[in-house]
Amino acid sequence: MSEGMKVSLCLIAKNEQHCILSCIESVKHLVHEVVVVDTGSSDDTVLLAQKAGARVFHIAWTGDFAQARNFGLEQAAGDWILVLDADEVLAPGSTEEFHQLLNDAEVEGYFLTIINFLGNGQEFTTDKVVRLFRNKPSYRFTGAIHEQVAPSILKATGGKGLVSAPVVIHHYGYLDAELAEKDKFSRNTSIIYRELAKNPGDPFLLYSLALEHFQRGQVAEGVRCLEWALSQMKGSEGYFEDVLVHTAIGLWGLENLQRLLDFLNNSLSMLPEQGDLLLIRGMTFLTLKQYAEAAGDLVHAFKTGSSKLFPQYKILCLAGDAFSLSGDFIKAEENYLSALRMNTRFLYPLLQLIGLIQRGHLLLDCDRLARFCPLKNKDSLWRDLLSGGGTLLALIVLLLEIYHLAVDPDQEFLLWQLSGELVSLVEKLDSLPARKPVHEYISVASREIHAYALIIDKGYQGRYFCALDKMKDLVIRLLLMFMRECCPQWRWTPRNRHLFVQWKGDMNDKKSYGGKSCQAKKSNPERISRVTGEIG
Repeated sequence: MSEGMKVSLCLIAKNEQHCILSCIESVKHLVHEVVVVDTGSSDDTVLLAQKAGARVFHIAWTGDFAQARNFGLEQAAGDWILVLDADEVLAPGSTEEFHQLLNDAEVEGYFLTIINFLGNGQEFTTDKVVRLFRNKPSYRFTGAIHEQVAPSILKATGGKGLVSAPVVIHHYGYLDAELAEKDKFSRNTSIIYRELAKNPGDPFLLYSLALEHFQRGQVAEGVRCLEWALSQMKGSEGYFEDVLVHTAIGLWGLENLQRLLDFLNNSLSMLPEQGDLLLIRGMTFLTLKQYAEAAGDLVHAFKTGSSKLFPQYKILCLAGDAFSLSGDFIKAEENYLSALRMNTRFLYPLLQLIGLIQRGHLLLDCDRLARFCPLKNKDSLWRDLLSGGGTLLALIVLLLEIYHLAVDPDQEFLLWQLSGELVSLVEKLDSLPARKPVHEYISVASREIHAYALIIDKGYQGRYFCALDKMKDLVIRLLLMFMRECCPQWRWTPRNRHLFVQWKGDMNDKKSYGGKSCQAKKSNPERISRVTGEIG
């Protein structure tokens, strides 16, 4: 631990016996004390915290999260405060790097990355929230719900002193089981309505209420709250962009595309480089079959690099779809290949490229396609596809790996081994979804590829018999055979419209939109599904 700077972990808890020990255990090597504020537990939360070495204090729950947080800060003796919830754990990281953060005299607090696990735990989102800051009396939380400490720090420092740190927190409070057990919707909305009674028309409270409605699938009510909030805002609020983006998402959920388009045009006239607004407008144009406009907005959204709704590779996929549907297949290919290189485990763009080749819109350019990822990545990819039942796609990736080896003079020695696996795999196939002569050709061709690999391995190829060129030509023929005769037809369908929002329970990709003067809240409405191909 740092000799000069001491850290106090501060958390509030109520009936958290199932998770509080994991929380404390994750930070005990970094902090000098643990301060737990219990707001009325009826289980073993207090006993477990005390056994873990925590100092436990009690406070009656008044429905004000900031009050409970600040009570805990008043008990803390450390130079720095680390704030966690009981259902969070600090991800493993460098102890030395953590303590280096405490010694930066220019910094008053750090935005940490929070990974929120959702649903059954297979999905997650990320936020940036100030959770590590100096222990000073003027640094206090505000807000009965979605409480924040950043505004008080910025006020005290004249808008300075907050930066991001490479520290990650894992949050499990948005799992379906947790949400159902604690009925967070009822708890949160009751607090918001109480505060609205004191401050009618408060845009931040209306924004918070909208997010709660979105989580419950009450989209129209959420949009009404957001539009009311916008009517009360000046545009300089740190969460102004949050409200615009969430309003757009809500209008998308209501499927009123013309109203959505008008809203987006007005919003982008104020914020022309707002990546998520550009993305949503691109998706809207895509749905309206205005493909050239969609491609322009999606490319623009990608270039801003600021979208929080989709990762960059998915935006490239959508741009590829827009170009493909507009008939610009060359640009579609460029975007799909770029997306594939950015995330080689996400195979939607590969399937779309196969579809374009199947329909004759593109020629098979093996030199480009075979290099969509490093050799070792392709090797693990086709094996994983095979074990998962994706035999045809596994064979295509395997052939691309063989071609890649054939054009890489430093890797030719692996050709014989890998081509042998191709022969073995083809022989184990009971049947392929193709005519019998096609199946027989594939079997013979795979053995011929293996024979060429043996000739190359033994050093027998020469000036008048280039086995390497013959192998590459045969691999190309076999790839085309698989794509055109064996694989289903891959094409874009209107199903892509559902890539964006599914109003169901909690969100699937909750992001932080907060500006420097106001953090994002813990609830965003969007549920973004994974981009998937559909067999036509």
